[in-house]
Amino acid sequence: ILDANPICADCGAENPDWVSLNLGVVICIDCSGVHRSLGVHVSKVRSMKLDDLSEAESNLLLALGNDRANAIWEAGISSQKGWKKP
Repeated sequence: ILDANPICADCGAENPDWVSLNLGVVICIDCSGVHRSLGVHVSKVRSMKLDDLSEAESNLLLALGNDRANAIWEAGISSQKGWKKP
């Protein structure tokens, strides 16, 4: 999973070790805190080191990946005035 997603989907930090399962992205510990604060109805955060990801969850992260997921979730950022990626 890390070979396919070597940086955080949100901030670009190297060696992220957390995931948002329902968004299909790999994130760093700092961004995982932000995702957790959004609530599990928005982002279901798990640790790649502390939690056991199922085969289906791992396959989803490999199939979707940060670049593809961000192309979906962040598609409208460039057209929104006052919004930018951190």
